[in-house]
Amino acid sequence: MKKLSQRREVTQSPQRDLRTDLGVFRKRNYTIPMTKEFLPYQTVRNNALKLAHRIYTEGFVPDVIYVSLRGGVYLGNLISEYFKIVQRRTRPVYYAAVIARSYTGVQESGDVKVEGWTYTPEYLRTGDKVLLVDDIFDSGKTINHLAKIIMDKGIPRNDLKVAVHDYKYYFDKGEQHPVQPDYWCRKHELSVKGEDIWIHYSSHELIGLSQEELEEHYYAEDPELREALQVLHKDL
Repeated sequence: MKKLSQRREVTQSPQRDLRTDLGVFRKRNYTIPMTKEFLPYQTVRNNALKLAHRIYTEGFVPDVIYVSLRGGVYLGNLISEYFKIVQRRTRPVYYAAVIARSYTGVQESGDVKVEGWTYTPEYLRTGDKVLLVDDIFDSGKTINHLAKIIMDKGIPRNDLKVAVHDYKYYFDKGEQHPVQPDYWCRKHELSVKGEDIWIHYSSHELIGLSQEELEEHYYAEDPELREALQVLHKDL
């Protein structure tokens, strides 16, 4: 089976110092074999800057960067900051956000609902180049829904690029979405029949943490977090 080109990968595999837990995720009476990875925010920061540099040196300079709230914000902030610096003597890159919801929990997805844009695609002009940023491409529903809205406003696919930190590609999935990421930091080639990977972004996620994981990945570094997060633990 021919694999997709990995020309735009920033890293080939997870960093050696990342902590992974091999286990099983149980929710609502079903069982999913899964590897859980705790991704430090410093890793996302460094990868984001390298990704922004790659986008720039490959010749794509966006007129508008859309970040999908809230997962794409950390990655999008860094990419936007990079372009703000490299474009400081030319035209500025407009940074905007879109609120779109698809995931309701780990491995749960529903219909995509767009709740608002800070810069509506109605304002996009012919010739504008658009960069759409999110933290992860998993089911692909949210990215494809947003991409369709943008392309329906007259932006051709060649002028719309998708950038994510993690690209989960299920090589044996029966039907692939038409829009796949153009740029990514890490690509995970997975089987729909095999083990999945749950990526916990330490920069902004608290869902799905066990007491043991809180102890190891949060309280060990900062014991004062115990009081703050114990209040939330019953809802995690």
